[in-house]
Amino acid sequence: MWQYAGFLCLALTLAHPAHSATRSDLDLAKEYQVKALFLYNFANFVEWPADAFADQSSALKMCLYGAVPFGEFLDIVNGVMVRDRTLEVIRTTDYARIQSGCHILFVGIDHHDKLDAFFKDLNHLFVLSIGNVEDFARMGGVVNILRTSDQQQFEINLTKAIENGLLISSDLLSLARIINDR
Repeated sequence: MWQYAGFLCLALTLAHPAHSATRSDLDLAKEYQVKALFLYNFANFVEWPADAFADQSSALKMCLYGAVPFGEFLDIVNGVMVRDRTLEVIRTTDYARIQSGCHILFVGIDHHDKLDAFFKDLNHLFVLSIGNVEDFARMGGVVNILRTSDQQQFEINLTKAIENGLLISSDLLSLARIINDR
């Protein structure tokens, strides 16, 4: 229940766009808010094994790699508690910074053309990788946020999630389109 309260608080915080924005700016801001809410909620509905953390006090690291236009919306939740861990939001364009370890990894739009090499080079054990480009989940990502004609939806590569050691809540799975690699 506390996950829903956190989601609602974040939604209310993000629901106040600037007054001088144009209609298309407002639509874009709303889309960014929705994507940020998806990422925050994924943190609440996925469980990582104890081996994914150095110790009990280690943070849950959410890395935003590359151009992530909605990163500022996630800065709001930097430092909040997700279950028994502090959420640490890391925004970076430095590949070395994500190699050191992320629990949640969103790949920005400027790296979509390198996804094949990206998934071969990076150790994704215990990583919930998230993207928003066609076939992201089929290429090796765990979650793909999709834009349909009227809303944002997501798909989950369940096989990849299990291979990565992640346990995804049945509540989250019930909302997703499931992809299995095998």
